[in-house]
Amino acid sequence: MNALAKVAQQSVMVGTCTGTINGTEPFDAGLVVLSKATYPLPHDEAHVMQATQRGPAPDFKTKELKVSFSVDKPCNSYGLFPDAYTVRVIYVDSSDSDKPIAYTQRQGVAKVAFHSQQSVFCGEVAVTLENLDEDTPKTVNLKFKFKAMPTPPQRRIHRRPSSGKTPRIEPGSQSGSESCSCSC
Repeated sequence: MNALAKVAQQSVMVGTCTGTINGTEPFDAGLVVLSKATYPLPHDEAHVMQATQRGPAPDFKTKELKVSFSVDKPCNSYGLFPDAYTVRVIYVDSSDSDKPIAYTQRQGVAKVAFHSQQSVFCGEVAVTLENLDEDTPKTVNLKFKFKAMPTPPQRRIHRRPSSGKTPRIEPGSQSGSESCSCSC
């Protein structure tokens, strides 16, 4: 067996983001991505969860949700007002691909946490967002839960694979498969 060209296949960690739009329309993202971004002060560096729901063919209507949470802030509930910066929520409805509508937070509450040991960003959000592009403001209400994890990169192994033994987890320690809870 030639071990020089073996590629380690790591399982892809998948995030979730589910909820409702205006209390009745389901939102269930097929793609949830965790990243970091730098915004203008006072938001500065933030953990970012981006969730995309793509509709069926032939229209492929997409809806995208982005939640950013300032780095080094504690697990807590935060108000979602237009001038709030610790947690920011943006929603883009591209149901009409020629004219997507972007909504920003107007009022609501986000209970969020970033667990650094597992690199998991999770939370529960109930928010009213608004679009002020036209003369008449448009609003949308979102209520959702999310859990975002990084996708590990694939890597090339230039040696014989190990015995396959898994590391021992001591009782009481946290494992990466544990569910994300916003109670800190």
